[in-house]
Amino acid sequence: MSAPAEEHYDRGSLDTVGATASFVCAVHCAIVALFLGAAPAISMLAATWVDWAFLGISAAVGFASLIPGYRKHGARQPLALFTLGIALLLILRVLHVRASIGELSVVIIAAASLIAAHWINRGATHRCICGQRHH
Repeated sequence: MSAPAEEHYDRGSLDTVGATASFVCAVHCAIVALFLGAAPAISMLAATWVDWAFLGISAAVGFASLIPGYRKHGARQPLALFTLGIALLLILRVLHVRASIGELSVVIIAAASLIAAHWINRGATHRCICGQRHH
């Protein structure tokens, strides 16, 4: 396998992991928002460290995938979407916004931004490696 194809596979895998982590984070937030009072076991999911762990993992995987992708294809949209999503989640965590419909709406927008960033990055990297112009 040639080096560019291996690089594409690695970044594509990171994009898949990042998109999946973003989706799992959104599901986690929805469960906490909707069922926090329903069961004591769910209260562990609402721990602050869990939110920060999801955010940290998402940011690390995202930047590890998106920055090399940007260097290869030059498309800014994935980085802009990713930055928007991470910023929204950081704002919610720093302001200690508690589970509500408003918070859930912001989390859904943030997660959608993160997922879209990874999928757009994956497509742009693939087109770049394949030699198609996309700017």
